[in-house]
Amino acid sequence: MQPSGDPFPVVGIGASAGGLEALSTLLRALPARIGMSLVMVLHLDPTQKSMLTAILGRASEMPVSEAAQGMQVEPDHVYVIPPNVEMR
Repeated sequence: MQPSGDPFPVVGIGASAGGLEALSTLLRALPARIGMSLVMVLHLDPTQKSMLTAILGRASEMPVSEAAQGMQVEPDHVYVIPPNVEMR
């Protein structure tokens, strides 16, 4: 993931698989324009397709996307780690 445009904070948030409720609560409390991007890194089953992006997307006013190599990181967006991926 690469930052785009002017500098802005990129906030990494880690959680175990049981952290879904806490992450959903956090996203519901945040406005759509926070001037930063959020990167959610959770422990996921590497053999299963994740529904995390869709679930968190229902809790946020910001766009929620699954992170991908080379993706532009933008402010006011949420990025979710895909299963079986190491994120740096």
